[in-house]
Amino acid sequence: MMRIACMFRRGAWAPLPVLLFLTVGCGDLFDIQNPGQILDTDLNDPALIPVLITGLSSDVSDFMDNVGFAVARIGDEMAGSGSYGDTGFFRVGHADQGNVNGMWEQAHEAIWMAELHIARIETLIEPAAFASSPFVARAYVFQGIAHRTLGENYCQVVYSDPDEYGGLQPREVAFDSAVTSFTNALSYGTEFQEAAHAGLASAYADLGQWSQAVSEARLVDDDFVFEIFYDINDNENEIYDETHDRHEMSVFATFAGTFDPADPRAPFTKCDEVSGCPNSQGADGVTTHWRQEKFDDGGSEIPALSGKEARLIEAEAALRSGDLGEFTTQINRIRTLYGMPSITEPATAGALEYPNALDDGWSILDGERHLTLWLEGRRLWDLHRWNHPFLNGGTVVWEGENPRDSCMPVPSGECRVNPNFTCAEAAAGTLSG
Repeated sequence: MMRIACMFRRGAWAPLPVLLFLTVGCGDLFDIQNPGQILDTDLNDPALIPVLITGLSSDVSDFMDNVGFAVARIGDEMAGSGSYGDTGFFRVGHADQGNVNGMWEQAHEAIWMAELHIARIETLIEPAAFASSPFVARAYVFQGIAHRTLGENYCQVVYSDPDEYGGLQPREVAFDSAVTSFTNALSYGTEFQEAAHAGLASAYADLGQWSQAVSEARLVDDDFVFEIFYDINDNENEIYDETHDRHEMSVFATFAGTFDPADPRAPFTKCDEVSGCPNSQGADGVTTHWRQEKFDDGGSEIPALSGKEARLIEAEAALRSGDLGEFTTQINRIRTLYGMPSITEPATAGALEYPNALDDGWSILDGERHLTLWLEGRRLWDLHRWNHPFLNGGTVVWEGENPRDSCMPVPSGECRVNPNFTCAEAAAGTLSG
């Protein structure tokens, strides 16, 4: 299969010419002759539509594992056990502007490429075929995921017109954009309907519109999952790479690490107690290395939309309305998927706490979301929107700043070239609360 990844530079909006990297089967290797630059007009072929959307899928894969890797260290999912410069900042809760550029750029690239591909497809096929195209629906789902990821993890967003830079905007703008993208996906065929409903459920929950979120969540089956793809020969899962091939973060001293045996949603290996690990210490030479096993291969996929999250949304909505019975029902639906015993209905809604004692409704929800969505790049948003007590100097091996950052600032790569705000202004919204 031929796979295409398109190079994109933030701020360079003109699509001509587009440079492409082509990966072909090994059997064709010696038959290739250099064709020269591939022009944008060369892509105006209906046969290339699947290839374009595969390239968009790759664009999304480029940042989703990076987000999971960063969020795990900034928050409380993993201990930063390595020697990278960003690990030194992230593990104490400081989302430094210079270390959050790549994810920002790649997410914008995916949004932009989805728009370009959809517009191109509309010119290549008949209107009736376009109106029911699963490729268009999939592109909108990918675009919605990129919007949601920006909103959940960055303190502010910047959406620009093609000919001018935008200013700082609240993250709700990203969630509104995600709603638009997922809603658009519903209009094109039936193949990605459930993914679109799952995306709408999470986007509406992000906006605090709980009745709409629950309505969409109820349209998603328990076992549904829409995954972001990785491949050991192409784009390896970075979380795997940084915990198996290198020891840049560890389960040691985390909430997941308190379970013995490990919770099936957050499996790990204690490398200081068993054979088979290359090293019992992290790359920092200090922190004990407990290796995550959720992503146990370089080609491990990362869930982006799921029935499990839909149940968590229903559970949170019930808890917010004081319905502990419905809350318990939804939590147990998730646990059943993993073959785990049911919980009993908590006596009270209670409150969030750090460390988590799992002794009331809110602490149970906190624990269930933490473990079910572990390492999927979702935790930082929960810490922020709940004003979680972990943000008040919480520590995972390394003493945390007080307060810890609960979101990533608009990065230096944006604020240094955008004339509408300074880097200091962009950084002002990084602290929790």
